[in-house]
Amino acid sequence: MAPSTAGTSWRWSGPYTLEAVRDASMQARQFLNTHRVPEDHASGWELVLSEAGNNCVLHPGDPPPTGDLEVTLTLHPEEIVLHLTDRTPGFDWPDDPQLPPEDSESGRGLFLIEALTDDRIYARGRHANLLRLSRRLPAPLPPEEDYEATLDAMTEELSACYESLSSIFRFTEEARNARSIDEFARHLLDHLITVTSADLGLLRIVQDQELTCLAHQGVADFAPTASELQAIETRRDLWCEGSDAELLPAGSRTGIIHPFFQEDAPMGSLILARTRSDEPFNAGEVNLIHTFCEFLTQQLLTHRHRQEAIRSSLARHEFELAAAIQRSLLPPSLHPVEGIQVVGHCESALSIGGDFYDLIPCEGTGYFFVIADVMGKGVAASMMAAVTRAIIRTLGEDFDHPGVVLEKVAAQMFEDLDRLEMFVTLAVGIVDVPSGTVRIANAGHAPIVVSNGSLMEAGPLEPPIGIEPYPRFTEHTLSIGPGSRVFAYTDGLTDPRNGRPTFETQDEVAAWFHRETRGITDPEQLKFLLLQHLGYHPTAAPLADDQTFILLTLPH
Repeated sequence: MAPSTAGTSWRWSGPYTLEAVRDASMQARQFLNTHRVPEDHASGWELVLSEAGNNCVLHPGDPPPTGDLEVTLTLHPEEIVLHLTDRTPGFDWPDDPQLPPEDSESGRGLFLIEALTDDRIYARGRHANLLRLSRRLPAPLPPEEDYEATLDAMTEELSACYESLSSIFRFTEEARNARSIDEFARHLLDHLITVTSADLGLLRIVQDQELTCLAHQGVADFAPTASELQAIETRRDLWCEGSDAELLPAGSRTGIIHPFFQEDAPMGSLILARTRSDEPFNAGEVNLIHTFCEFLTQQLLTHRHRQEAIRSSLARHEFELAAAIQRSLLPPSLHPVEGIQVVGHCESALSIGGDFYDLIPCEGTGYFFVIADVMGKGVAASMMAAVTRAIIRTLGEDFDHPGVVLEKVAAQMFEDLDRLEMFVTLAVGIVDVPSGTVRIANAGHAPIVVSNGSLMEAGPLEPPIGIEPYPRFTEHTLSIGPGSRVFAYTDGLTDPRNGRPTFETQDEVAAWFHRETRGITDPEQLKFLLLQHLGYHPTAAPLADDQTFILLTLPH
């Protein structure tokens, strides 16, 4: 017999004996226990494999089958799949196996397999038979609160955020002084390897539709692998542990392949690996990797813009770069969660500012939303917007408490904002469908408007981020229900300098929204009405201040 483990798959082959089948069943259960599969599923698969294997042993045919009985058990995120290949004569799988009488000597195995799996496919062939069984995994239960572990995780995340923030400011200056993008990328990769305790790294960028090595450390350059191309195609990180570490450079024991993008265009991939430890990268280190790659993306864009616009003025160049940064902060089109439909709009002024919004799905709850306006214009405001967004996205465990989110953002950003003499008006909230509420915290931003039969607003009770080091933020809890609408916007909608129709006051914004959009729950229709009121069209006069808003609606 030759059992083996391969990442999330377990394979076994052995003779047609009851003892061998029993041993395989126990190994399968041990494999599932190792991967923390619920006990009832693990014991169920042990019984299923035992019954299926015993059936092959007890009905071998004449002459007995040659070769081994072969089993593969694969653990997917949402289901477990078993493949069993045998070379017995096989049989016709019944459409609806029934429990046999108590005195019957056979027939219970098929009934148990039917009861313990969700899908069954049996392919009977001339030389071999294939049985495919699958069972869906339950949604994971929330773990019991481990306060010490939670504190460690929070400390780790805060440390990662601080490291990310301070490094970005340092590398912003270095990027200006670097003689080439290659030199800057080498320094960035060296620093990232140090702060994540990696042993080797390789950074590639897309040039002329091909992956080209930009920097490497601890490993020689090698041709792009199928794993890198897979990560770019699926737009997901590829984790490599155990035998899957073979996807990484020789000697690696654990690692990650991270693809990075500018909007929908692939920009490159980053490989980091450890050769002296089996410990995978933790959440804080992964956040650092993502933030550094986002920052590198902006530097790559800067480099390309400079090459393309070498005869343009510096002001025009900064305009294009800041616009690219601002666009990269906006989320893609999102699907409804808990019935909530969302849409956003961000139109930049001629002088690029720091407006951005974010919409983050929270399965089982609804949507967490962010809307912000960084003081100032140009690249500095866009970079600070990117940092603000990155920090907020590390605080997912606090999304149920918007006030806590703002307090942590304020604490982490105060020192740098104070030194740069900048501030950020910021409002965040969670639309919680099960509880029938929207909870909002507002740091010096325009009021968030909620229309639910009556008009409600969550205005700013505390100053913007960057004014005080450790402010406390009030949480507004407003009732929502079928047909409710949530509207968040920046002050560009009330800026009289814009060469288009605008609202005169924030009260006029709220009144118009409540009056003119009554009974409309399609966010795209609401967006159309609002843009029409603001005089938006492709040839409209340029704005003096960014106009940004988001709309979240619940169906009737």
